[in-house]
Amino acid sequence: MQFAEKPPNGGWRWVIVASTFFLHVVVVGSLKSFGVFYTEFREVFQESAGVTSFISSILGAALLMCSPFAGALSNLTSCRAVIIAGGVISAVGLVVSFFAQTMIHLFFSVGLLTGFGFSLMYSPSLAMIGRYFDKRHATANGIGGCGAGIGTFAFPPLFQFLIDEFGWRGALLVAASTPLHGCVCGALMRPIHPKEDHKEGKVNIEPQGSTDKQGLVTFCDKIMEAFDVTLLKHRHFLLYCMSLFGTSLGTSMIYVHLLAHAQNIGVEKTPAAFLLSVLGISEAVSRPLHGWLSDRIHISKVYYYMIGNTGLAILNIAIPFGRTYTDLVACMVFYGLFSGSFNALLAVMVRIYSSASRISSGLGWALVFEGTGYLLGPPVAGWLYDATGDYDVSFYTAGIFVFLSVVVLFLIPCSTTRRSLSLGSDSRESNKYGIETVAFRNLGRDGKGMCRSDSVSGHRNPVFQA
Repeated sequence: MQFAEKPPNGGWRWVIVASTFFLHVVVVGSLKSFGVFYTEFREVFQESAGVTSFISSILGAALLMCSPFAGALSNLTSCRAVIIAGGVISAVGLVVSFFAQTMIHLFFSVGLLTGFGFSLMYSPSLAMIGRYFDKRHATANGIGGCGAGIGTFAFPPLFQFLIDEFGWRGALLVAASTPLHGCVCGALMRPIHPKEDHKEGKVNIEPQGSTDKQGLVTFCDKIMEAFDVTLLKHRHFLLYCMSLFGTSLGTSMIYVHLLAHAQNIGVEKTPAAFLLSVLGISEAVSRPLHGWLSDRIHISKVYYYMIGNTGLAILNIAIPFGRTYTDLVACMVFYGLFSGSFNALLAVMVRIYSSASRISSGLGWALVFEGTGYLLGPPVAGWLYDATGDYDVSFYTAGIFVFLSVVVLFLIPCSTTRRSLSLGSDSRESNKYGIETVAFRNLGRDGKGMCRSDSVSGHRNPVFQA
């Protein structure tokens, strides 16, 4: 096993970015476009709107909430193997859906099976960027993530064309070929192992002659280490996950009542649906832009992330004040602009509060919190409308949730300094501005931790308990 002192500077890392881009096109594009099948499913199975909407809800929740399994499998095998397996599993889920006779069948085949396959493709691709990139991590993550907007823009008309030509069953069969393209992208994910993996003992060679009991204990230890549950004991990482939950809870509510609000003020159905396309295009453009800016301007990435979330909170509150179609289009353009900063820096923030070697597990647990928010957001929006009879209340509540997610970040000690609080490493290096980055190894495992001062930056950070 070969270990790299630092991420390589060669051109192959941009192949990783391109692979992640197309994986986002396939996974996120399919997820956000699957609502095209909503009308067909409702007419065929004669179920209520609420029951039918659970298909997309379960699909999105499974994609995010199964991420710890994706991270654990990536630690036990490799991101390459997990992504290829995810492409096959998600394709099988769509093929099995061809034989559906009840809505419950679709809950399991599309929601759980395809969602689990998408999860195996999604978070490992982000983890590979975190392993290959250091200085330009945000830029690479933004470029890779902008594929989500391209898929959101391209797949809805494609799926509708397939439904019109072959019916919903035939459309699902053809759509099953889409995630198989992710296997090709996964094959390009060449494994890399930073020095931190070797220092933390994440890659070990089993001693020969071990007993069955020792082997069982070693296997159990490997399972626990693969899931890396100890990350949830670190206050910094846990607080960030809570912030992520608030952001996803607020932003997921906009997709429920945006079209209804537009139609309520007199916008036709087709122009109202185009608002989501405007949002997708704006986000696709802004993701690489924000990644590039955050890597080059003289501001902490944590501050940059907080500014983007604050903009999302303001826009959620501003949407009810849009009384014309032009107003709503402008809101969607700016919403995609600020949403792009949030999505471009999500994996970067996870890397800050975990480390490059633990980013697979860190992304897995962080996406569980994000998935929980996306699972609860639509029902909360529906309950608010049932209780008040007003769509505006949902947007105001969403803005409050997103704003509270920004406040939570202020509770993390040292999070707003120009200092990295990475877990699981003991590196110390200076960046191009001459400010030394300190990363702590095994922070909090012995119950002690202290932010250290250094002569380069001239800052002295407060003491904290990990």
